[in-house]
Amino acid sequence: MNYEYYKIFYYVGKHKNITRAAVELYSSQPAVTRAIQNLETELGCRLFVRTKNGVEFTHEGQTLFDYVRIAHMQIMKGENEINHAISAESGTIYIGTTVTALHNFLFDILDDFHLKHPNVKLKINTASNNGTIERLKNGIVDVAFVSTPFHASKNLSTVKVRSFNDILIAGNSFSKLKDKTLELSELKNYPFVCLRHSMQLRQFIDEFFTENDLAVTPDIEADSADLLIPMIAHNFGLGFVPQGMAERAIARGEVFRIPLEKELPERAICMITDPHHPQTNASREFTGTIKSRRG
Repeated sequence: MNYEYYKIFYYVGKHKNITRAAVELYSSQPAVTRAIQNLETELGCRLFVRTKNGVEFTHEGQTLFDYVRIAHMQIMKGENEINHAISAESGTIYIGTTVTALHNFLFDILDDFHLKHPNVKLKINTASNNGTIERLKNGIVDVAFVSTPFHASKNLSTVKVRSFNDILIAGNSFSKLKDKTLELSELKNYPFVCLRHSMQLRQFIDEFFTENDLAVTPDIEADSADLLIPMIAHNFGLGFVPQGMAERAIARGEVFRIPLEKELPERAICMITDPHHPQTNASREFTGTIKSRRG
């Protein structure tokens, strides 16, 4: 196996252009073309087809690139760590998190950690629960923060770090509901804002409604939790959001909380690490800080 071929393949796939790949690799276009041809010969299949603007993946090429991209990111991450004096006071921590975990727990922790360790770089990637866990399994991030409910394999280490509640809020066009406690059955009388069906918070809410014999169809669906509060503040409807995300908007008077006679069950923020992937001293210091402050 010639690893140099895979490096060249990565850059050609990244740019979809042999000339631009050659420039980034400080190589020549014929050398890059020859390397791709040699790799195709070794694998026994075409990886690219030529287009007017460069090249495009074949099906086999796209499949290979999905794996090579992950490997390349891990190698670059390792090189970055080696280029620093790897200690608890330097280096880089790669953090994967959901928007909910970021607003309900992680921002405060990051603020304190950065003050104590100013030379440690923090790279934060936000995604869904599943996307964040997948990045951890692939070694792209050192530590992941997700909110229940989620599904993680048993070979990952999971630690509950904070409990939180989702609350019902509304914009000021619904001011007649201020200081009123709603029955669950009354929710169907108002427009409702929620996440799209495939997301964990939506599934959690749907299950809660089902358990209480309530059918509520959202009038507007969002694909990210951080879109919920702006939509609710613009009076598109009532909606459930994590309490920590809503506090500032409530304090500014943009939205208000509506108590329910039966509130949603408590949820939790969890920290997940993969014992099979090495951690730097900086990431170990960070996860140790998290464990000492969980509650």
